[in-house]
Amino acid sequence: MTVALWPVEDVPADVALVPPDPSPARPRVSVIIVNWNRLDDVLMNLRYLRKLDHPDVEIIVVDNGSTDGSVERLGHMIGVKLICVGRNAGPSVARNMGVDAATGKYVLLLDSDAILSKRGLGALVDRMEADATIGVAGCRIYNWDTRRIDQWIYAEPYRTHGDRTFDTYSFSAAGALVRRDVFQSVGGFWEKLFIYNEEVDLAIRVIRSGRRVVYAPDARVFHRPAVIGRAPGATYFRQQIRNWIWIFFRHYAGWRCWWKVTEYSALYVIKGLVNRQLGACLRGILDGLRGRAIAREFPQKLTQAEAHLIRTLNRRRRLRLWNIMPVETAKRERKRRVHRTSPTVTAPLANVAVAFSD
Repeated sequence: MTVALWPVEDVPADVALVPPDPSPARPRVSVIIVNWNRLDDVLMNLRYLRKLDHPDVEIIVVDNGSTDGSVERLGHMIGVKLICVGRNAGPSVARNMGVDAATGKYVLLLDSDAILSKRGLGALVDRMEADATIGVAGCRIYNWDTRRIDQWIYAEPYRTHGDRTFDTYSFSAAGALVRRDVFQSVGGFWEKLFIYNEEVDLAIRVIRSGRRVVYAPDARVFHRPAVIGRAPGATYFRQQIRNWIWIFFRHYAGWRCWWKVTEYSALYVIKGLVNRQLGACLRGILDGLRGRAIAREFPQKLTQAEAHLIRTLNRRRRLRLWNIMPVETAKRERKRRVHRTSPTVTAPLANVAVAFSD
């Protein structure tokens, strides 16, 4: 790992960041951005971060072994702490490294292709400062092109809960504010998961610690999803179900664990058939089952009350067909919707955490 703060030499004015202006009245926020060959997205992100209305912002970019010139370019940015992992260690490892280097009271998790609105950070900090029970506050995430809701992972329908704050079982790390002390006290992201559903596992541990995970509609993030190279494929389906099973082994005991393993395995068999990825889903199920030793590695399981709380926060009455839309159909839908501007719901397959009712 390499941590570096380079001096400014010939830095383009449109991407250089002004050093934070510490204010005793407002707590410092450390922004953690993970980059893997997304230099243009990161530069755009940094330009918008300059416009935030919060007076004390620390910027940390964790580079996961990019080969597109990211390290050379970002290494000359004023006010940006660059952490070079040297390999693609996954977002869980990278975010943990970023938080370890952070000095803020709060940590803003932000995808490299996600833009936070100018007043979004102030709204998040105000919410957290006013309520010490909140450990994580997830943003309202829009699609940059369509201005429709993106990554709506929650059990509640957007039409009734889109403008309301509510407690939830998880959040999207594309845009979320976390108390740094809470993040560190629960152990950060589970690095074994590498990618996908790491937020679910972290949220469970935050809830078990006595803090809440909430959806914060007044903090807007605009997500710019890549069309090339990031679409869900075999790896996505395989790791999604594998990670779900590992999460169940870690947190649930006895029949509850095996009920959820069976339930989600059946769901991903259906998703695999619909998306022509049955082989990947079956391999993911086998990979998950091979991780049964996780149950012994983490003996402290959810109590009956905790399991009931998680079930209540993620109670789904039915399986919605658009959650298992075939990938090619989803791509066509995104292309069709890109020309629309009305803020209704869109849920690309790659961003949806689906569950049967408990």
